[in-house]
Amino acid sequence: MKTTTRVKKINGHEYLYEITYYYDKETRRTRQKSRYLGKNVEGKPVRVREKAKTPERVFSYGEFIPYLNAVRELRIQEILGSFLTDHEVRLFLTLLFAGILHPEALHSPASWYEGTVLPRIFSGLKITAQSVSKLLKKLGEGSIHLNICRSLSSLTESGDMRVVEIDIPMTPPPSWQKGVIHHGNEPITLYYDNKLNIPVGYLSSARYLITSDLVKGVMSGLHLFSGKKAILVSGKNFHSSMNLYGALYSEIPFIIPLHPDHEIVRDEIKKYRAELMHPKNLKIFRGETLFVIPVNITRESIHLNGYIIYSPRREEEIRERYAEDIGLILENLNDKPVYRWVNPGEAIQDVAGPYEPFIQWRVLDNRMAVDIKRKALGKHLRNSGISVILVGDPEYQWDNCLEWLEEREEAEHFLSAFMRNFQVFPLSVDSEVMQSGSFLVAFLAHVIDRWVYQQYSQSGLLTIYTPQRILLELMKIRLIGLGNDRVIITGLQSRQKEILDSLKWTADI
Repeated sequence: MKTTTRVKKINGHEYLYEITYYYDKETRRTRQKSRYLGKNVEGKPVRVREKAKTPERVFSYGEFIPYLNAVRELRIQEILGSFLTDHEVRLFLTLLFAGILHPEALHSPASWYEGTVLPRIFSGLKITAQSVSKLLKKLGEGSIHLNICRSLSSLTESGDMRVVEIDIPMTPPPSWQKGVIHHGNEPITLYYDNKLNIPVGYLSSARYLITSDLVKGVMSGLHLFSGKKAILVSGKNFHSSMNLYGALYSEIPFIIPLHPDHEIVRDEIKKYRAELMHPKNLKIFRGETLFVIPVNITRESIHLNGYIIYSPRREEEIRERYAEDIGLILENLNDKPVYRWVNPGEAIQDVAGPYEPFIQWRVLDNRMAVDIKRKALGKHLRNSGISVILVGDPEYQWDNCLEWLEEREEAEHFLSAFMRNFQVFPLSVDSEVMQSGSFLVAFLAHVIDRWVYQQYSQSGLLTIYTPQRILLELMKIRLIGLGNDRVIITGLQSRQKEILDSLKWTADI
């Protein structure tokens, strides 16, 4: 039986047909069957009628474009493929996308997956609770996370890093405290490459109580991820002079935020308070008005560089919050009856909570008389809106320091939320191993999220849109299924074209 393709011209249009020759035993002749393939378009058949069929399904697509570009540019799929099977890589990336774009999807990732573009990219993926648990366990065992991070850190040879301390809750809070982030559970050290401006590695370790031990741990990670020099962005509150001076004398320069009442900077704030709001000190940081005063402090045999930073907006927010909260406390306590079994001091402490030091009270005719300790409150709020940063290297300016300190808080929040969402998966006796595996997924999600933010920033889009607005615009791009495995992308609107053109991306799959 012979088959060939023939072109037929009908009303000036060319169509392709599949011709099959066969032998007819009854007539003892060779006959042929024809099957319509489609309109001849550059030598290929296109079924015009099927192309115009009513859409059968609509898939989410646009919001994946930034993160698919990140996975491709950072070679995430290839890096994971060196340590995981093809199915495990596809499952890993599906969990990663779900955690970033739709955290609630982790309750039923298989259902979410089917309604997105992912089946066309990661086809044939089977997502079950068992396959997810098996993957997380494999990721949490041995040194696979270190190997992946080392591969990621090899993307650049700059060797210039910043090291960030964060605390991540690895144990879920009780059911009645869902949504509350518990800090201090697991200390993690993140290593950012200053050239790529993204995290490239991490180490989880025992909590370092002594600064010298922390520096040793940081140095070991620096060598592991091919770092040559680094600055440590600390999230630690240095209350003791031993730890503070340990940081200042260490071989790694620190960026240290200090409370304005700390003994090292207290006198400096007094010295510059009168000129705190002088126009010469006015700066703009991310659209906010700040007043920044560089200071040089001499302690023992070292000279410290630092910045006193005053935010009028922050001071106003703090004072408004105190005024509202204390006003509510006074309203609820004043003129309340005091029964013989009631201890009024305990009642004040119970109702006022952290505001109790600023409340004075007495009992008149068995009723509570409550007022504000105005001097104590004024003293407490005198440094509202003021923050101080010590810098171990004069090369780093105040805006670098603020940006990296904010980045530290954002990383801690992102990773904490991601880990909290992963608690929907049932944990087995290997819960600690699975939590480590979950953190590797969360970490790579943070990597590509930071990379996407960098592209937004470098393209200039952030002067027009917020990251959330960009994502909302891209979400309008959908994939429409026409049947017979054919799909088309919805037409791009002007804003979507502007965003994609600025980023030099396309909407093509």
